[in-house]
Amino acid sequence: MKGLFSVGLVWLWLWASPAQAARLAIVIDDLGYQHMPSPLSALPPQISVSILPETPYDQLTARQARQEFRDVLLHMPMQPSRTAPLEMTTLTEAMSKEELQSKLRFALTRVPGAVAVNNHMGSALTQNPTAMGWVMEVLKQEHLAFLDSRTTARSVAQSQAQAAHIPALRRHVFLDHVPTETFIRRQLKQAVLQAKKQGTVIAIGHPHPITLSTLTAMLPEIQQQVTLVRLSELFPTGS
Repeated sequence: MKGLFSVGLVWLWLWASPAQAARLAIVIDDLGYQHMPSPLSALPPQISVSILPETPYDQLTARQARQEFRDVLLHMPMQPSRTAPLEMTTLTEAMSKEELQSKLRFALTRVPGAVAVNNHMGSALTQNPTAMGWVMEVLKQEHLAFLDSRTTARSVAQSQAQAAHIPALRRHVFLDHVPTETFIRRQLKQAVLQAKKQGTVIAIGHPHPITLSTLTAMLPEIQQQVTLVRLSELFPTGS
């Protein structure tokens, strides 16, 4: 009996250990301009994808991702603070409520089956409480969640979503804004460390060949240290 009790304690320790409790969600942004990359399709279904609307392969990519049992997000273009080329569907501060919401609703039709929306760029718009309030009205009507990509530390997007009682999360780590293997490896290790420390982490990357190859190489090591989860597993319930 004593031996069984000791074994039980060991299993309880393993189940409750920080490494086992730590959860990591990874989202690959900016899909839609090409077919789903085969290295991405080969990754575990816990890897989520976010698709730009009105791109050549937006609907096809959304369908394929769902067939692969992935979470699909609408990667909604939003106005940045700096001058940059804008997507056709970019939401801007100059829009009326009707125009902004109509454009968002149209974008949602281009990414069927989305479980959530996250912002593409948006360092200007996500600081605008009024505009983000309009965005959240649509998401609430459509029963969708929101992931704040946090392209600015001044973003009010997550707080506006929470005020509208919409399930909301935020990005913690960008994986590949310096697209080199050394940098991506460092960012993935940082994501693992943060997950162990704070319990959950969301990392965002892009479908660059170097990102996908580095992620493929490191995943076995990562999954020994943290639990890889779908983004939808992290959204709070009862919002």
